[in-house]
Amino acid sequence: MARDTEGAAGAATGAAGATGTETVVTTAAWLDLAGQEPRMIAADLVHRASDCLAATLVLRGPDGTEVPWTFAWELLAQGLTGPAGEGDVRIRPVRGVAELVEIAFGPGLSARVRLLARDALRFAEQVRRVAPGAEARVAASLEAELAVITERAEP
Repeated sequence: MARDTEGAAGAATGAAGATGTETVVTTAAWLDLAGQEPRMIAADLVHRASDCLAATLVLRGPDGTEVPWTFAWELLAQGLTGPAGEGDVRIRPVRGVAELVEIAFGPGLSARVRLLARDALRFAEQVRRVAPGAEARVAASLEAELAVITERAEP
């Protein structure tokens, strides 16, 4: 039930889509908010090259309202095989009739979203292909910035 698309410069591909700047996997999500009945809504998993360590889960309500949540895409990848995360975002696999991945958000983890694991896996695999070495580039940038800050702080 997933539809994968390329970023604004591309067209629908039928496989996880990516351009030089964006990867998007569209899927169904089961939204479970505290005190409400779970319901199915549309969702996008989005990765942008400009924020190479992040994934954004965009939930789209029936009225067109979009609610984005941003977290580390590696956390999503880890959550496909076992519990991952601390604090306000936790991800874990859910076994049953369908293979799902559950993402719990917010204070007290009061919002839970379940996605098809195959769509989350496709997203993680595509991001790994388009963002190789991202951590090394980020580390080098942080080290350079730290050197500038340290240099300014010295008397």
